[in-house]
Amino acid sequence: MKKIGTAARYTYFMLLASLLFINTASAYIDPTTSALLIQIVAGVFITLGVVFGLLRHKIIMFFKGLKVKSLQKQIEKSDKEQ
Repeated sequence: MKKIGTAARYTYFMLLASLLFINTASAYIDPTTSALLIQIVAGVFITLGVVFGLLRHKIIMFFKGLKVKSLQKQIEKSDKEQ
């Protein structure tokens, strides 16, 4: 069985001690803070949407390019046969 390191023991002890003495907070979130958080989350979602949209477009264009190249090869092959 492995021995737990000193840092891990200390972290475990502090976690248990902090859970033992939990108090509820009497605080509120300022309306300005909540608006800022909403703007940050919206910005992240919009950015992710743009990134995934661009990646999707590039992947589609890559496969269309492969399809065009294979069709060109088939046309060249049929032209050589005739």
